[in-house]
Amino acid sequence: MTRTRTPLLLLTLIALGALPALAASPVLSRITPRGAQRGTEAVLTFTGQRLSDTLEILFYEPGITVTKIEPDAKTGTKATVTVKVAPDARLGEYGVRLRTGTGVSEFRTFWVGRLPVSAEKEPNSEFKSPQPIELNTTVQGVIENEDQDFFVVTLKKGQRVTAEIEGMRLAGAMFDPYLAILDENRFELTAADDTALLKQDTVVSIVAPKDGKYVIQVRDSSFGGSGDAHYRLHVGTFPRPRVAYPLGGPAGEAVAVKFLGDAAGPFSQTFKLPAKADPHFELYAEQDGQAPPSGNPFRVSEFPNVLEAEPNDSIKTATTYTGPLPVAFNGIISEQPSETPAVAASAAPAKAGDPKVSASASTAIGGDSDFFKFKAQKGQVLEINVFARRLRTPLDPVLTVYGPTGSQIATNDDTGGPDAYVRLAVPADGEYA
Repeated sequence: MTRTRTPLLLLTLIALGALPALAASPVLSRITPRGAQRGTEAVLTFTGQRLSDTLEILFYEPGITVTKIEPDAKTGTKATVTVKVAPDARLGEYGVRLRTGTGVSEFRTFWVGRLPVSAEKEPNSEFKSPQPIELNTTVQGVIENEDQDFFVVTLKKGQRVTAEIEGMRLAGAMFDPYLAILDENRFELTAADDTALLKQDTVVSIVAPKDGKYVIQVRDSSFGGSGDAHYRLHVGTFPRPRVAYPLGGPAGEAVAVKFLGDAAGPFSQTFKLPAKADPHFELYAEQDGQAPPSGNPFRVSEFPNVLEAEPNDSIKTATTYTGPLPVAFNGIISEQPSETPAVAASAAPAKAGDPKVSASASTAIGGDSDFFKFKAQKGQVLEINVFARRLRTPLDPVLTVYGPTGSQIATNDDTGGPDAYVRLAVPADGEYA
């Protein structure tokens, strides 16, 4: 009874003591603009309440330095903040809070990109009057209710153009972006709402079929929007693969990776992986000196890598591994037994010192199955874990385990999400698939 009551009593005292402080704490509603190019200086507006005595801007990792803070002492509703973004600042999302003399604000986000930044300029809501922009630019804009923004670029035949948007990822208003690329006759060449790689944000790419002007359309997927529906639209000739194969590799090693799903076709690149396993590691594909605005998730682990060898769509033809566990199997579930998007799986014993199996898979649509064989011993407890959707491929994997006699002993579709997982107590020595 004492152990049960004490935490409740402490919680009550803390909550009562915190009420006056909470009432005076600053409120940070938004930061505009929503991002900046690395290697530049930017002037930001922090908007909210009780900001008149702003003392400090707290960024939670290196790369962004605050050089000036100018609170609006009269209204207390904003503070003008000047920052310098380091030339080698990590790309992507940064967490930030604002501190005043009476408290600390909510957690908000700020984004760093590699491209020069320009602003959306209204009126650009009609296809006939799009806003001209340069290639390899980030446009920062807002989608008001039922708004559409149109931008126009000029391309040569055979030139790749990609548009990738940060909308939902900005963690502001509920804004689910839709993108399309249209030709001068308003013929839709490609369009997308959600993508596996970017979740509810999206990306579209084409290779220009002829010289001319091409229009990029931005809107909310349900024609919603608001004054807080901010976005960052990256438009350029950079590569934008949707998936990497293999989807993972051993820490500290050099791994040859094939990037798939780019509008201009697949291409390969070799990467030296970090010395330690990193659950947040991403690969940035490079081609002709250019790279995409965001990375491809890549699983770095301590496991040795095994790549599928087609044909392996039956137990009889399974890709066979004879070494010790843990191990990571990598394959591609495709419409044809060649390449499209991918999967990685890993098998490993569950308790300390026991092995594991992991699988990573790139994606595809169709009826392909990949089989892998490995040896296990009676009494081992294995975790067999498929990494596909977690690594942003479109695959919704189904995992089935077969025993030494070829009979099915376990299966799983979804566990805590679309990826599959099986925990298996090995019933007998032998070869499992």
